[in-house]
Amino acid sequence: MKKHLSKRRVVVSAIVLMLAIASGVAYAYWTSTGAGSGTANAATPSGTLTLHATGFTGIYPGGSKTVTFTADNATGTDGYVATIVFGSVTSTGLCQTMLTANPGQFTMATVTSNTVVPNGAGGLPLTGSGTLVWTNLAVNQSDCKGAALTLNVTST
Repeated sequence: MKKHLSKRRVVVSAIVLMLAIASGVAYAYWTSTGAGSGTANAATPSGTLTLHATGFTGIYPGGSKTVTFTADNATGTDGYVATIVFGSVTSTGLCQTMLTANPGQFTMATVTSNTVVPNGAGGLPLTGSGTLVWTNLAVNQSDCKGAALTLNVTST
């Protein structure tokens, strides 16, 4: 006796067959291996850190003062200050004229800081302090009495 397949049996059989095939594909997908890589450019900060030096008020020729540092960061990313390097001391008027005519009056050893300066920080105290030294020259340095002095530093 011949069995006739009903429409329903054909549809159910087709669904079961498709599920069996699909599970084989899924099995192959989940057990596959592979390798690859990707490339992207790192962010570029949109500015630089701003350093501030304080503590040398009242310095005089032949004297020294301890200098502390803070930093502002508006770069859009965290910044890092490894070291603080002396650049120069500047002023205005006759004091600047005397400083220009007699270079090397001020010195400060490089300061190790190793401080992370988070994005958005303002006035963040930096690790490390320096000693600003004003050499007493054999010239008249009186033009700088009471003058505003600016300590210029850079960071690495």
